[in-house]
Amino acid sequence: MTGKLMKLFSKWPIMRALRVAAFLGLIALGLMVAGVLAGTPIPVVLSMSLAQGIGVFACLLFGLSIAADVAARRP
Repeated sequence: MTGKLMKLFSKWPIMRALRVAAFLGLIALGLMVAGVLAGTPIPVVLSMSLAQGIGVFACLLFGLSIAADVAARRP
């Protein structure tokens, strides 16, 4: 199991995934700000829900990239 995981991590595009994660984080932040600036309840709930989903995906990409980087540096 760990051998397959290490093979997957060795092929993981770390820098590209980090860039995508940062971009998605900025999109999520923009959605949150737009929802707060709208001020009415429905846009706030919608934007916060969408931003949370995008933010979770960005966090997952970031975490996998860190794990791949650590796995690549192990002997």
